Amino acid sequence: MKRRIGVSTIGLRGLVVVIGLIAVRGAEARPVVFVSIPPQAWLVKRLAGDAAEVQTLLAAGVNPHTYEPNSRQLRKLAEASLYLTVGMPFEAPLAERAGALNPSLAVAAMDTGIAKRGAHVHGHDHDHGAPGHICGGAGGDPHIWLAPRLMCAMASNTVTALERTLPALRPGLAERLAATVAEIRATDAAVRERLAGLRTRAWVVYHPSWSYFAESYGLMLLAVEEDGKTPSARHLAAVIRQAREAGVRAVFTEPQYDRRPVTTLARQVGARLEVIDPLAEAWPELMRDVAAKLAAGDAP
Repeated sequence: MKRRIGVSTIGLRGLVVVIGLIAVRGAEARPVVFVSIPPQAWLVKRLAGDAAEVQTLLAAGVNPHTYEPNSRQLRKLAEASLYLTVGMPFEAPLAERAGALNPSLAVAAMDTGIAKRGAHVHGHDHDHGAPGHICGGAGGDPHIWLAPRLMCAMASNTVTALERTLPALRPGLAERLAATVAEIRATDAAVRERLAGLRTRAWVVYHPSWSYFAESYGLMLLAVEEDGKTPSARHLAAVIRQAREAGVRAVFTEPQYDRRPVTTLARQVGARLEVIDPLAEAWPELMRDVAAKLAAGDAP
């Protein structure tokens, strides 16, 4: 009999331990926040800290203009607490599908209130309460994170979304927002200092994703890509002529696109080829690296 009581006691203690572990894991569970691209992830991690699990849809090297989520990503997104969008073309249909699977999924636009290049006026004759609805910048160039001023606006929008959707994250958000904005501004100042003495203000890139960066720092962007497609021989010749006239010594491409047109241009101009990724997660390092490569390309 005593032996049976001992076994029962051990079993009871084991059950208590298991229940305790389950309780601890439940307490440690963090809300999942999804973003579309890596630069968004950098921003959300800075603002939410360890209080949220941040997951990114777009993997490194994937072209956001041709990306399509798989069923596994859709299921994971539907299990999240919040999806933060930035204006990528795949977001609206994806948010609608995920919202149909989980009507409680909150969707918020990090580009709210930001006037984008090439955007049309956004009307408000729709249901803002519809599952998966996005009410941000309508159309236009989505690469707003490449302008520090707009990155600050994205940070503010993110905090608003976190406060509204995940109120448990409110403590410390204001302080982290101030610190993040300070980091963005410090990066901006460093880039401005690095580019201040550029003699060649023309900047040759393959894809015009760098328009906001160029506008921020007084650069003239020459895009090799023509209307979202591989350039025609006529267009490529025109860019080569402009690059020669401007004295361009470096041309830039991105890992998401075909390098052959830019390689041809670099050879014709006598410039070196640089690779920069606008979708890199480490935002301050990305901005400083681009400035350093532009400055190096300007050297005699």
